[in-house]
Amino acid sequence: FAVWLRPRVLRDAVPRALIVALLGWNVFTTATTSMDGWCLRFVTPGQLYRATGQVPHSWDVRADWRTSPPMCSAIMRRSYDALDEFPIWFYNLPPADEGMPAGADTRPPLVRLSLSATGYINATERGTLRIEAGEDIRTRLRIDDREYDHASAIAGVSLEPGPHRVVLDGELERDRWSMRLFWNDRDLWTAVTATQTSPTSFDELLRPWARYLSPALVLAFLVYAAAAIVRRAASPLPLTVAAAAAGVAGVVAAIFGTGAPVYTRLGALVVFVPALIRVPARLRNGFGASLLLGVPFLCLFVALGLSQIGRVTLYSSGDDWWMFQRYGYRIFMEGYWLEGGQITFWFQPLYRWISGALHMAFGDSSVGELWWDAACAGIGAFFAFVITRRVAGYRWAMVAAAMTLAILVLGPGWYLFGRGLSELSSMGFIYAAALTAMRARRGHPGAMAATALLCALAFYTRLNNLPMVCAIVVFAFPTRTRLVDAWRVSVWWRLASRESLLAVSGGVMVGMWLFTWRTYHYTGFIDMFHGTQADDRSVWKSTFTVAEGLREVAASVMMVITMNDPAAFDARALPIIGGIAAALFGLLGMPRLRSLPLNASVLALSGLTGAIVARGSAYPGRFSLHLIPAAVTVCVCALALLISARRTRSMRPALQPRETTSALVSQSPMPG
Repeated sequence: FAVWLRPRVLRDAVPRALIVALLGWNVFTTATTSMDGWCLRFVTPGQLYRATGQVPHSWDVRADWRTSPPMCSAIMRRSYDALDEFPIWFYNLPPADEGMPAGADTRPPLVRLSLSATGYINATERGTLRIEAGEDIRTRLRIDDREYDHASAIAGVSLEPGPHRVVLDGELERDRWSMRLFWNDRDLWTAVTATQTSPTSFDELLRPWARYLSPALVLAFLVYAAAAIVRRAASPLPLTVAAAAAGVAGVVAAIFGTGAPVYTRLGALVVFVPALIRVPARLRNGFGASLLLGVPFLCLFVALGLSQIGRVTLYSSGDDWWMFQRYGYRIFMEGYWLEGGQITFWFQPLYRWISGALHMAFGDSSVGELWWDAACAGIGAFFAFVITRRVAGYRWAMVAAAMTLAILVLGPGWYLFGRGLSELSSMGFIYAAALTAMRARRGHPGAMAATALLCALAFYTRLNNLPMVCAIVVFAFPTRTRLVDAWRVSVWWRLASRESLLAVSGGVMVGMWLFTWRTYHYTGFIDMFHGTQADDRSVWKSTFTVAEGLREVAASVMMVITMNDPAAFDARALPIIGGIAAALFGLLGMPRLRSLPLNASVLALSGLTGAIVARGSAYPGRFSLHLIPAAVTVCVCALALLISARRTRSMRPALQPRETTSALVSQSPMPG
């Protein structure tokens, strides 16, 4: 996020030197020193999980993650205080039989599990190695050539200075698990060097101080970036407000967390505070909006995710998010890179690759999915800011961005943040593609390539959003192109950017072709939607009469714009309803509303076309997320135009007839 706020920081010599030093140092230490931690290996009593032997693998790239069976399920570098701190994500895998849901006999407390932790410690002085284990864990120790039973391991084993090979075996039953290791009554992992292999001479030379170098380099980069951001802002009030709002959001999330979601969600209202202050002209841009709105919003989710770091999420079995997770495991851990778990995508395609990549980056923890979803929401809000600022000015743009974030957090779809579904990802790709398409108007090759790629990714993430992805082509027009110009073909040809048209249409067509090719590769059918839910979720059934079909269409559309299933009045949906209504009236030529931005209005209306063809079910608010930024943008722009018109009318009676005539003459364009 620091780079987002100040991209030029990567062009400066100091940050580049810090990045090169960090990469070089990591390469050097990897080649010359032993890896920290112990090899942790789990063994199940039988083959409990499909396509997995008795030694399952967790999401740990430090272990031999592409070997089957792995020597290490994960790398142990800390003590575990509870069951969900053990790297046991594999309990989310599908059972060995063909039944979809996992049974209770494949998860704690009904499964008995064995573990083995193997590694070395390098003691600099005489000390005692001791284990504290939960009441459902029985342990055995083997240090060098001597074995110790559970009681001896709990009491502690005295060791001489020097390297020692340690093998810790355990039997895990039920679910009251914990395993803490101590050296001289201090945490083992900070008190002594613990490595996978015997320490080298470089370990003895570097260990006393080398562990602090990488964090120091990262901290130096962040300090430099923060200083560059402060220099660019150069205004105490906005910086103070941004810091205060971020602090409030972070404290609310840290105190209440997921245990009191109402208070946590209300903490997001802090994003409206920066919209109320006056800022200098140099901050009335994307940088200022990201600083004043983006920092507090992301701080809320960073604080919310801290408690999830180092913990495993056990998903409910048999539902959509469980399916995405197991497909991600099949891709990254089992190597089915193209197949992705299904030869045809009954479930939405791309998110399984996204969730797998996030697990690879963050390990067992699902905090990566939470922060990814928050970033996608931020992209939607940034889109609302950019469009509204060009049409109605900075203050209205801040309101549009804050309202977008507030509806996403306070609306019925709040539970989707970090849940492991595809809607927020698709929304993020759609609005990122719209933003890059605006930049591609200038012929920037990088922006054109990014637009094409993002359009394809948005389509892959949710197939039913294809009409909205195609509608990104309207960003080939300038943002100030009026909605009424949609009926003027001559305007299209004169204002459209060929570069943006090429980028969007090329990305969509290539994406559709590749998707169809993959389906043909596995099934032999040249049908892009073969094997998907297209027929099952179709609004128009062959058995319906016209009246029944129209009723189903109306119900599907109302479900989307009200964010409730079945449709019901919801005050939180008023900006969405207002935006759609304003776009429709503007398209019909209503005064003032006809001046709404063409691209945002068409994008909002196109977000409803999917609901006309297919209808989702369950998961309230899920099928409305992609519509929120565009609809809110149109709604706020409409309010700005209407209020501006009212102010203009209210000023007219104050003018004398002669003054009115002279004013009109002074505002008329000069001939030619």
